[in-house]
Amino acid sequence: MMSAVLAASAQAQQTPTPAPSPSVMSDQELAIAVHNPFEDFVKVPIQSTTGFQIGRAHKAGDAVNIEPLLPFSLNADWDLMVRPSLTIAYAPAPHEQSGLEDFETSFFLTPHKTATWIWGVGPIFNFPTASSSELGSGRWSAGPAVALVYSEGPWLDAILTDQLMSFAGNRERGSVNQTYIEPMISYNFESGWYADCDPQMTFDWTTDTANAWTIPMGADIGKAFKLGSRDLSLQIGAYDLLKRPDGAPQWIARVNVTFLFPAGH
Repeated sequence: MMSAVLAASAQAQQTPTPAPSPSVMSDQELAIAVHNPFEDFVKVPIQSTTGFQIGRAHKAGDAVNIEPLLPFSLNADWDLMVRPSLTIAYAPAPHEQSGLEDFETSFFLTPHKTATWIWGVGPIFNFPTASSSELGSGRWSAGPAVALVYSEGPWLDAILTDQLMSFAGNRERGSVNQTYIEPMISYNFESGWYADCDPQMTFDWTTDTANAWTIPMGADIGKAFKLGSRDLSLQIGAYDLLKRPDGAPQWIARVNVTFLFPAGH
């Protein structure tokens, strides 16, 4: 009997210990990752933005945007973040149009090892890919892009800005000279629920001051969670346009689903 017990004990000691499984992000960490423009893994957000009370007839229009984050490690010190943006839109009468808008891509060079503050800088390019004149600028444009991110505990706050200026294309369409400013404040709970304010503001330098600003103000709520083996978040929000050019919607509603692909998943 004793020899059998010793043999079983020896066999148990020779059995290799299973390798630890990849670390799993908590729901709060996933929620923070939803907002971080410089996250170190692939994200694919898909957002539908519906504009209401457009023009004198108070019509509604819609745009669906896909803007994945594609991170690339250049070396031990630097990462390159690529953010292509593709939008399919519907614009109501009097010039009813539907189709592709101009394709846009931004590149950010950012330090690999960061703590509370994260920064990135690089170029942004806009290509005249719109399927109709009502949905695009008809011009090739480029300019600088800068972002600064603060992450501490449940907070993730950021500001992204860029300046697009046209340099080629159909000169009859007029020039492009537009500033984009996106401040963001988010609070992320341990449960994966979060609240944020993420207005996307623009200033058009080619028009009169009364029509230059687009300033939305509102809030979003959402939740990051796991669905089987998949990590994702769902988000809804509404924004009133405090300043807007003629023909722009008076308010917008946003619905967003983000697919998250952390390392090891």
